[in-house]
Amino acid sequence: MPAKPIAFFDVDKTLCNCYTGFPTTIELMRHKIIKKRRILQALFYNALGRIYVNADVRKMYEIAISDMAGTHIDDILRIGKETFDRFVKPKMYVEGIEEINRLKQEGYTVALLTSGPYMLIKNMEIFLKTDTSFSNGPDIADGILQKTFREPLCYKEGKVQVARQFADAEGVDLKDCLFYSDSISDLPLLSQVGHPRVVNPDRKLGEEAARRGWVVLNFSKLLGSN
Repeated sequence: MPAKPIAFFDVDKTLCNCYTGFPTTIELMRHKIIKKRRILQALFYNALGRIYVNADVRKMYEIAISDMAGTHIDDILRIGKETFDRFVKPKMYVEGIEEINRLKQEGYTVALLTSGPYMLIKNMEIFLKTDTSFSNGPDIADGILQKTFREPLCYKEGKVQVARQFADAEGVDLKDCLFYSDSISDLPLLSQVGHPRVVNPDRKLGEEAARRGWVVLNFSKLLGSN
């Protein structure tokens, strides 16, 4: 039986009209897991998301992880579910959900691949019933969050590495795979898959998509507006 092709999906501004790190950081501060002085990190997610490509994403996560170390993963995932249900789920694109359901019906393996926080993305995976998800977060030992970062970082070239490792494990060539994204920061992986799908692109990615003749999709209907 031939291996099923994979459809990879970015999350922030691709499947939802928000940056998942912002409400996650706020809720972690509210639960006194992340120190209040991290508010600048939260504001970065919200206000500077569109220039995210220039950010030191690794440093940003290392700061958050240092605060979260020692917390049990069950507590973190519970906060992640509360955050997803309250702040992110209503902002998910209906067209994105429909696209995922269509691909599953057509026999694709569907995977979320994002630089968003694990504690929220795992709950989005459960909601969407995707096959798996890859995101950023700390190492976990015996259910306890550690101070070390899970590698590779799901960002830029790191996404290529994660996608290739998963595709190899599934016996699939990236040239048979799809990747949906809105951001120029995902150009490395969009250039590697055989079927790039550009969703609500930022200016630079829109220009690149036009130059390369890539499929451009527009998602606009929000789940919370129903």
